[in-house]
Amino acid sequence: AGTSWDILLNKGDTVGNVKQVVKENFQVIDIDLFDTDKATINDLKATKQIICYFSAGSKEGWRPDAGDFKDGDTGKGLDGWPDENWVNVKSENVRNIMKKRIKLAADNGCTAIDPDNVDGFDGNQDGYGYDKKEYADYVKFMAQEAANNNLAIGLKNAVDLIPDVVDVIQFAVNEQCHEYPGECEKYKPLTDANKAVFNIEY
Repeated sequence: AGTSWDILLNKGDTVGNVKQVVKENFQVIDIDLFDTDKATINDLKATKQIICYFSAGSKEGWRPDAGDFKDGDTGKGLDGWPDENWVNVKSENVRNIMKKRIKLAADNGCTAIDPDNVDGFDGNQDGYGYDKKEYADYVKFMAQEAANNNLAIGLKNAVDLIPDVVDVIQFAVNEQCHEYPGECEKYKPLTDANKAVFNIEY
């Protein structure tokens, strides 16, 4: 049997919503790192593993640390997402921002992190022309930081990175692999290693 889970992300208004699911009977919940307070995470931890979501591959203009990004840290805008731009995954400053986010996740009581938007290499979405090698290195960097903070780390989508990072991640979060022929099968290296793949279908 698989692990039961839920994901609850709702920009700017997650705390009230998350409080409603504290007593619901599932084992894992994926919640927003910034929009969920420490007290709520503590309540959830009584019965659940807590995955804390943040965007590692983009700057979201509404986040409290948005001002920490410098000129040159951001590239193209994310299609369909206003006030959000891909980041330069090779930037030391960007990596320092992610270090702080990972530490925040640990300090707030999260048990794992879900760093999103690590597929900017796909079709040169990021505007930097990086390939999957640079993104695999970025995921490995975050995996080491997560380990340093006693956190698990998942891979969000970015299925082409799986062969390069399967040994450093503990789980994956996938959106809609059933919609794309052959995509779900790419998670076999994780399931063969007895690592969870949490699936979302819209």
